[in-house]
Amino acid sequence: MGASFLIMPQQVCIFCERGRPLVTITKEHLFSRWVDRILTPELLGPDRSFERTTAGPDGVATSKTWPAEVIAAIEAAAVCGASPDGCNGLWMSALGGQVKHLLEPMTLGKPKTLTPAEQLTIATWAAMKSMVLEYVWGSEQVIVMPQAARTFVFDHQRPPESMQIRIAAIESQGRPALIFRRVYQLRLKSSSNAALPGFASCSTFVLGCFVVQTYGTSTLSPAVPPHPHGRSYLVINPPPGDDISWPPPVLLDDAGLDRFAHPLQPVTGD
Repeated sequence: MGASFLIMPQQVCIFCERGRPLVTITKEHLFSRWVDRILTPELLGPDRSFERTTAGPDGVATSKTWPAEVIAAIEAAAVCGASPDGCNGLWMSALGGQVKHLLEPMTLGKPKTLTPAEQLTIATWAAMKSMVLEYVWGSEQVIVMPQAARTFVFDHQRPPESMQIRIAAIESQGRPALIFRRVYQLRLKSSSNAALPGFASCSTFVLGCFVVQTYGTSTLSPAVPPHPHGRSYLVINPPPGDDISWPPPVLLDDAGLDRFAHPLQPVTGD
């Protein structure tokens, strides 16, 4: 299964697939507004800016920088709202409220033990945000995640178990809020007859000291066994089933974060 290019504004909600006249398409923030109440100018300094860097198929990167008054400024008109049962005002809002209480102390670097239920809340929130992220930059974006994955999140309020989600911690110098997204085209390079999804999407979100990453493909595949934790990250989906203590033993620095956000680099070599 391949990926697609978004060539026009969303006419239906990416999760429930409803559109007018039943619902109105509204905007969803990638960073929720509560982030600005934690990562304040007093904490970070007054000179804040956004930098957007994109790389084309040829690998050439281009950057654009502009001043930012708030962190929670990036949004996508991709979900339904303005009705009592709209996704934005109902389950997505409830999920945002639940995850806020978990992430606020972690954003500031305070250690926390996460139960399986709390890990599921963070994983569901991260999956939802990564799916919205695919629609932020319009026609320049490649939509990797299939509708079946978004429908699964809407129906079950949890990420597909085939989506890999892990969390980490960082000590950064000057990058308090980041979003990385990498799209990989997967090609089989062996004599094996095993089928591969056409594309994979890896999204990494940084909020202060907290890092969460999702990795999903263009095929909604069967559940996979939980991956082991690493020294610098903790796996929260597929669910490990036990309490975990954040942060992991090894904290990322800025260079380590760049490597973390590019998990297939040992294969791609770039």
